[in-house]
Amino acid sequence: MPRTDRSAALVATSSAWCAYFRDNGLKSWDLPWDDAYRLTSSERRAIEKSVQQFQLGEGAEGRRLLARGHAHARGTGDPAFPEALTLFIREEQRHSAQLLRFMRLQEIPAVEKHWVDSVFRWVRVLAGLELELRVLVTAEVIAVPYYRALGRATQSVLLRSISDRILQDEGEHLRFQASMLSRLEATRSRVVRRLVWQAHRWFLVGTCCIVWAEHRSVFKAAGGSFRELVRGALAEFSGLETATASKACAPPRADGRRGDDRGRCGLVSAHLGSPASTARAEVPASQLR
Repeated sequence: MPRTDRSAALVATSSAWCAYFRDNGLKSWDLPWDDAYRLTSSERRAIEKSVQQFQLGEGAEGRRLLARGHAHARGTGDPAFPEALTLFIREEQRHSAQLLRFMRLQEIPAVEKHWVDSVFRWVRVLAGLELELRVLVTAEVIAVPYYRALGRATQSVLLRSISDRILQDEGEHLRFQASMLSRLEATRSRVVRRLVWQAHRWFLVGTCCIVWAEHRSVFKAAGGSFRELVRGALAEFSGLETATASKACAPPRADGRRGDDRGRCGLVSAHLGSPASTARAEVPASQLR
């Protein structure tokens, strides 16, 4: 594809994502903030440290990512790309704000730093745009089984509603990130792309081990297991890989249909609220041991 045609296609995709994020930002969450339920002592022990960490991670400012996004935009002739990234980050920060509001209602203090968040930030400092995106998308993929578990870990209607609403956004977030990865790997051979995705898959499994060590109380409170965490994450990861390879990464149109007409590619929104569907995903046995 000639450079001018490719730039026009990138601008069109980024502009469509800008329109989606702006429209989604105007929608009311309509959450049951009047829910008077107070967490029991056992529920609080199960989720307190975990939700503190996720609230911190969701609120990242993304300054380095935006700087790299601007550089990428200049190199590809896509001035709409940084705005799309900005709106995406703003939506993540909205998740953080809703979690923080819940925490305040339950008198759970916020934290300013955590070693896991610091390690992920350090890795992103060393990375270029693609590696930073892959670290970010790893957290997004794991967020799917996590928020499913968080919504079932207590009897709080409000926490369940917040978790469900975040999950609704995550489907489009993963698709947006698939569109970014698709443009970055467009010039690679199929063999190189497969090697990169396999390395990313193993990084995801390793990250699942860290998440289980830090957040297993939430998964156990929801009746989950480490195996289910990995299965859920790998199911979303496979959907991400499929969407990236097929370039089925367009945002939904105003009528709710998708511009690429290729379906939802197995990402979170395709099986929202159906944790059992992730358990049926084919996962190499070596990655579950």
